[in-house]
Order: sequence, then C-alpha cells, then structure tokens
Amino acid sequence: MRIQTKKIRVTLFLVLLIVVVVTVFSYLSLDKIQNVLVEKSFSNLITSRDIKKQQVKDFFSRKIMDIEAIAISSDIALLMEELNSSRKDFTFNNQSFLAHYTKRYGYMEMFILSLNKGEILYEQKESYFIKSTKQKNRLYKEGVYKIWKKTLELKRVVLLDIKKDTKNQRTTSLLIATPIYIKGVLKSVLVFSLSNTGLSKIMGFRRGYGKTQEDYLVGSDNLMRTNSYLCSSTQSSEKASVSNPIRGKCAIRATKKALFERTEKEIVVDYNGNRVLSAYSPLVINDDLKWGILSEIDEEEVLILPNNIRYTLTLYAVIFIILILAIVFFVVYKMFEFEKKEVRKSNEMNRNLQKINQELSKSEYEVILQNEQLEIKVDAVITREKQNQSLLFQQSKMAAMGEMIGNIAHQWRQPLNALSALNLRVGMKYQVGKLSDKEMLLFEEKSNEIIQRMSNTIDDFRNFFYPNKSSEWFFVEQAIEEAIHFIESSYQIDNIKLINYTNSKIEIKNHKNELIQVLLNIFNNSKDAIKGSNPERGVVLVDVIESENRLKITIQDNGGGINQEVIDRVFEPYFTTKFQDEGTGIGLYMSKMIIEESMNGKLKLENSVKGVLTTIELDINKKQS
Repeated sequence: MRIQTKKIRVTLFLVLLIVVVVTVFSYLSLDKIQNVLVEKSFSNLITSRDIKKQQVKDFFSRKIMDIEAIAISSDIALLMEELNSSRKDFTFNNQSFLAHYTKRYGYMEMFILSLNKGEILYEQKESYFIKSTKQKNRLYKEGVYKIWKKTLELKRVVLLDIKKDTKNQRTTSLLIATPIYIKGVLKSVLVFSLSNTGLSKIMGFRRGYGKTQEDYLVGSDNLMRTNSYLCSSTQSSEKASVSNPIRGKCAIRATKKALFERTEKEIVVDYNGNRVLSAYSPLVINDDLKWGILSEIDEEEVLILPNNIRYTLTLYAVIFIILILAIVFFVVYKMFEFEKKEVRKSNEMNRNLQKINQELSKSEYEVILQNEQLEIKVDAVITREKQNQSLLFQQSKMAAMGEMIGNIAHQWRQPLNALSALNLRVGMKYQVGKLSDKEMLLFEEKSNEIIQRMSNTIDDFRNFFYPNKSSEWFFVEQAIEEAIHFIESSYQIDNIKLINYTNSKIEIKNHKNELIQVLLNIFNNSKDAIKGSNPERGVVLVDVIESENRLKITIQDNGGGINQEVIDRVFEPYFTTKFQDEGTGIGLYMSKMIIEESMNGKLKLENSVKGVLTTIELDINKKQS
C-alpha cells in the first residue's frame, strides 16, 4: 500500500510538472509573438506618422507659396493703389477674383492692414459677400494684431498658432501673413485666416488603419489641433479642444516629449486612460508653429491574438489539472475501497495510469504542434515583409542591368565590326596567296587589341554590378565619367550630345556604385525625354558645384520638361510618364531612396526653360590624414 501511494505521489508530481513546463513554454512563445506584433505595429505607426508629418509640411509650404504669390500679384497692386487714392468712392473691379480665390483655397478671411497702428484697409470673407472700406478701423482680434506686429518685425511670411482670445473668450483661427511690397517699398501687411479643412483631411485619412488607430496634432498648449477619431469632445471640430480645454487637453507623456522635440516610440497611457502604442515626433513649421504629431493604436487591439491564445491555454491548463486531480482522487478512493484485493487494485491503478499517460502525451503533442505552427506563421509573415521590401530594389537593379546589357551591345558593335573586317581582309589575302608573315602578325596584334578592349568593357560593367554596400573614398568626377562611359554609346546612336563640365577634384566617402546607378537612371530619363520631344539637337549638360561642406551635381536636358500637374508625383513608386511598355515607374523612386536614405543626401527635380534640371546634393567628408 505504501509503495502504491508513493507511486501515485510521484505520478502526480510528474503530471503537474509536465503541465507547468508546457504552460511556461507556451507563454514564452506567446511573449515572442507579442514582441513581434508590437514591433510591427510600431513600424506601421512610424510610417504613418512620418507620411502625415511630411504631408502637413507640404500643406503649409503650399500656403506660404500661395500668400507670397498673391502678395506680389497685379490684383493686390491695383487694390493697394485704389486704397491709397484720395477718392471717396471705393471701386475695385477684381473683387470677385479675390472672393473666388479666398473660397477656393480654403481661407476664411483676408485682411490688408496698414503699416500705421495695424488699421484694417480691406477685409474679404470666405463667402462671396465682400466688405471693403477705406475707413481706418483698429484691429478687433488679438491674434491678427500679434501676427501684424510679428510680420513687420521679421519682414517675412509668419504663421500664428490657434489660441483663445482672452478678451472676447472665443477661439482665433490659424493665421498666415506676409508683407506687401510695391516697387520694393513695404506698403502693408496681407493676412489670411486658414480653414482647418486641409489639415483635417490629411490627419483624418485612415485607409488601412486598425479600429483604434489614429493620428493627431497637439499644440504647445497641449490642445489638439485636429479632430480625434476616438475622443468625442473633438469630433465635431478642432475648435472643441481649444474652447473646452478641460475635455480637449491632451497632456500625456507622449505629447510632452514630442513638444520637447523628441522622436520616439513607446507604450503610454493616452488621454482616454487606455494603454496605447505611440509613435510621436515634433513638427516645426517655418519656426513659428511648434506642434507634436502622434500616431497611436490601442495595445489591446495589437495583442488581441496572443491574449486570446493565452486565455485559451490558461483555461485548458486549469481544466486539465482539475481532470488529473479528479482521476487521481478517484484512483485513491478505489485503492482504499478495495484494499483487500491488492492484485485487482494494482491492475486497476496501472490501467488508469496508462490512460493518463496517453492523454498527457497526446495533449503535450497538440500544444507543441500548435506552438510550432504559430512560429511558422509568424516567420512566414516576417519573411514576406522582407521580400516585399527588397522587391523594389531588385526590380530597379534588374532594370539597370537591362540598360547595361544594351550599353554593352552598343560598346561591342564597333570593335566587332572592326574584327570582322580584319578577318575578311586576312581571308581574302590568304585565298589569293598574298598573306605574308608580317601581315599575319599585324592581324594578330590588332585582333588581340580589339579583344582586350572588349574584355575591358566587360570588366567595367562587372565592377559596376559588384555588390559593395560599404562606403569608400572616391572622386565624384571619376564616378560621373564612369556613368557617362556606360551610356555614351546609346547617346551617340540617338545623336544626343552629353557634355561634362566637371573639372573639380572632390573626394568623398560614400557609395560609389549606387551614385553611378542613380546617374544612369537620370541619363536614361533625359535620353528618353529628348527622343520623345524630337528636338533639333538633343543636349545633356553635367556639372558639379561645390559650396562649403556640400556639393551639387546638376544634370540639365532640353527634353521639353514634365507636365506641371504630375511633376510632384514622379518620385512615387510605379508612377511613370512613359508608355506602359517603356517604363516601370521605379527608377526615380529608387534613385530618391538611394540618395536620401543610403547616401544621406537630397535629390530634387524641377522644370527649367527647355527641359528638366535634376540636382543631387551630397555631403563632403574631409579625409583625415
């Protein structure tokens, strides 16, 4: 009896140990899955935050260009002339244009303010109703007065953040102002009151987002500048945050760090009291607006899968332990009940223990199998993401390789023709019996020279495709000459001149082959543009300009330029202005990725008088002796 009791205790201990080990192993696997999901979500949040940040900057850049353009327009000049005239009747024929402009581009109000005391000379509202007067009115809004004063101090375009009017207890709009110069003389100040429609569209775009994912802007006063998708107090408009600071205030740790110009990612408690994954960054516009931009998603939504699995495993473990305990208690009860029949008890106990072991083995196998399947799925998702990221780079490299094969064909055509002519000449002399030893040696020498030149061509192209990802010291002029060497044969066939004005010996440490790849992409685009526009004489000019610690590589062609409506999209992946069978749309996208992310430079493209001007900016690293 004692031996049997001891066996039961040992068996119970082993069963419980197996259950604990399996449970711990499962939880460790779930922790790994959880970390992967969190990192993936942070990556998505950072991408969303950076895209929205750039879109907001572009939005304000357009507004700055708009107000600068309207300030120097002939309509403003005529309006200023009428306002400064001594006539009593105010007549301005282009008021409808200003009304249409204000409404179309999302401005609520327009003011023209005098230099003296900031008096209102002209006021234009969003609707077509026009209020114009020559009566000198004092500024009636604290915000307008501040931006008038700041514009006169700085003599540039100025932005004024949303604030609450302390006198009238109402919310002021986001203001933008610029000085008005007439014939070089400062005459007045032009002020626009911006609508929040544009910013709301940018921050409210949620395609592909999770249920609780949102992006929002926070001002230096910890109040939201755009609608919050999850906060009911800001869903009607962004003004709810300013006019109701108790409900709209968003003074959480993430917003404070973003306003202190820190770009980080972490798990925090948001303004609703929920734990969220937050990716935040400062947003500075024109040195006037200092906001924070945040992209967040609830931690509960990110971890819903591992939490459900953890709950299921815990439930199964509890049920399993209860089942084991019930079986053990049943066996013990039977042992005490049939104490006198030791053999029967022993056999019964063996059968029960065997049954238990089989169930334990089966359950353990199922749990391990589930964990392995989960790990395989996670690894497959990670592998697929990496493959998608490298696909664009591979497509770009293959496109460049196709161009290089064409260039090799152009490079070899002339030496092959020369070699064929030599063979024909030697063959004819041999047939007529006039082939001398001297001519045979000369044939051998020239043939070897041509073949060596062809071999050098292969070596040049092979060196270009050699996968060297480390930085190296090289001369910029040499990289440009190598790129021209690769492309010059195809340029000669299309009768296009490629002129290199580079004469500076600038040595930098960077990725040489990647710079050559970008130059080849730009040269090919210029060649295709010139062929498409059919100019009388195709010309591409290359030059290098050195300025302090930066250098600029400029490439100018006369291919007619790019349609202004689509020029802002040329760096998007798979966007092309060529026919579908002539372009992939990844050349300029990959070029921008290489220059700005791999080489830490800048790549920009703009229309010039006769074509396109492409500029590559790179840092000049001083070589230490």
